[in-house]
Amino acid sequence: MKKNTIAFVVVLLLAGITILLMRQNGNSTVPKDLRDFAVADTGSITKIFLADKAGHQVTLQKIKSGEWKVNGKWKARNDGIFNLLFVIKNLSIKSMVGVQAQTNVVKGLITGAVKIEIYKGDDLLKVYYVGGQTPDDQGTYMLLSDPKTNENSARPFVMCIEGQTRYLTPVYNTNENEWRDRTALACYPPDIKSVKLEYVAAKGASYEVIQTAFNRFKITNLQNNANYPDFDTMAVRQYLTYFAGQSFETFLNGMDKTRRDSILGSSPLYILTIKDKNDKSTEIKLFGMEPHREELDAKGKPEKFDLDRMYALINKDELVVAQFYVFGKLIPDIEYFAKNKAPVKK
Repeated sequence: MKKNTIAFVVVLLLAGITILLMRQNGNSTVPKDLRDFAVADTGSITKIFLADKAGHQVTLQKIKSGEWKVNGKWKARNDGIFNLLFVIKNLSIKSMVGVQAQTNVVKGLITGAVKIEIYKGDDLLKVYYVGGQTPDDQGTYMLLSDPKTNENSARPFVMCIEGQTRYLTPVYNTNENEWRDRTALACYPPDIKSVKLEYVAAKGASYEVIQTAFNRFKITNLQNNANYPDFDTMAVRQYLTYFAGQSFETFLNGMDKTRRDSILGSSPLYILTIKDKNDKSTEIKLFGMEPHREELDAKGKPEKFDLDRMYALINKDELVVAQFYVFGKLIPDIEYFAKNKAPVKK
């Protein structure tokens, strides 16, 4: 029994060594420049170009350390850039594509994959194609191309991030909006001159908070333009901190024009105007969104609007989806600032 166990272990060891050698020998038959996908020094990358066969293209341009632009127009999401650079740096070969599958995989990569070009200044560092995932969901098909000759490698690879089980294709997204920064507000309290909140259907709940000096405030009731007396200064300070970093959920610039016009033609629920110390204003109009499921109010009647999300028009231009969980704290009524009264958020 003991001898059989030892023999079994030896067989397993030999099998493991054989597989390892096969992988090493297989990789060594392909020139390094046709299997070297990763870019070790991602700090030197200044531009990344992504394109698919459907005609979608995205150019990510580094402006300075920690700041990138999307298609030369919009600020890029830092988390998206970080994730892409991490993958670019840590790409690892999991295995070569089997001989019998090579033709179909290469065809799929050339006709349906995402092409990526990576630049350092004007120098093209890497070009490769990113295809779909493997049948076992453990890797992603990729194919290198020579940046100088534009000649594609004849050998596709199954790529991965070592130590991770991860499908990599979504990282190489060609949807422009997916790369755009979703920050709606980034105003820190010392930089805020005023915040005006208009309840369109309830003027008595509307107000303007004015910072007359650092940490010194006055509140105006917009119904009668009178000063709001004896307010809670701590509540005002807390309120202004909410404007330091608020993001929306998603863009709606692909929405049907008729639907967009219908939303913008309706009456907003709230109009929020933030002015900084340089008199730069940001206006956000918040509109009710049709319920995605039936909700009942306190009287048992169906809610008119969605309780989780609303439409937001930023600076009369960008229509987006905003979450009540995020934006709800920005729209309390004037009683939020009353002394000796628990804040009530609307």
